[in-house]
Amino acid sequence: MVAGVDLGGTKILAGLADLQGRILAKAEEPTEHGADAPVLRQIPRMILSLLQENRERGPLLKAVVGVPGAVSPETGLASLSPHLAIPADQPLAALLAHALPCPVVVENDVNLGAFAEATLGKGQDQDSLAFIAFGTGVGMGLVIGGKLFRGRHGRAGELGFLPLGPNPHQAAPQARAGLFEDQVDSPAVRSLYGDGTLPVAEIFARALAGDGQAVAAIETLAKSASVGLAAVQALFDPALIVLGGGIGSRREFVDAVRRHMPILLPFETRIEATGIGPEAGMLGALMLGLTDHAAIEKAEKQEAVR
Repeated sequence: MVAGVDLGGTKILAGLADLQGRILAKAEEPTEHGADAPVLRQIPRMILSLLQENRERGPLLKAVVGVPGAVSPETGLASLSPHLAIPADQPLAALLAHALPCPVVVENDVNLGAFAEATLGKGQDQDSLAFIAFGTGVGMGLVIGGKLFRGRHGRAGELGFLPLGPNPHQAAPQARAGLFEDQVDSPAVRSLYGDGTLPVAEIFARALAGDGQAVAAIETLAKSASVGLAAVQALFDPALIVLGGGIGSRREFVDAVRRHMPILLPFETRIEATGIGPEAGMLGALMLGLTDHAAIEKAEKQEAVR
């Protein structure tokens, strides 16, 4: 079997799959926070509990854990929220592997969402895909030729830092998160409506009910988002861009973004809303674990033949 885990700031979703990709078990728990990083014990405990319930299915060969931060392919170090209290000077994979009977791979959660979309979702028949999550923040995962493109330091897809605007050199030092993210994240959406305190979901609900100010807020958001998408299309030319996250998966947002794209680019951009849902990170972790395992098996068989 392989295990897949999606570590979020509020909850952890874990799953097991057999080598044919069948989901055997799932579990969800609130993320444990504390000064001594209890999450380092929580993740192995959840995996081992699922493993115990399915021990007749065979050994655990790999665990893949998705985290909300960039992970360096060279060092394995991850830039994670300080609220998780995970040591920043030690690879998370090594810390977790001490308590598990298998190798551990740690990957960015949006990358795993992209891999889920490429293997299980709307990108199955495409040679390249960009998955962009709009929600609390913004992030992107790239799958090219069936493989994740991470960049040298694991920061490929850090869209929030796109230096957009009339004077980015002057504005960047004052940015709340990043020049692009400041225009499209949840606080940005809230600031477009009323006194800036209404939840994003309520703004979308009011727009659907015909509230003119809410409709205008979503239109402004989509126009800002389209600039980032146009940059992605111009740079990488993916066959498909899939939008996800709490904002990105909304049909009205996707439709509005599509309306703003043609004026920016002289060629077509294919944009779709994700159809996978909130389990994308966990499913992508499972699929990556299965893909890695299959590649290792193939290499071992070729070596044996030689």
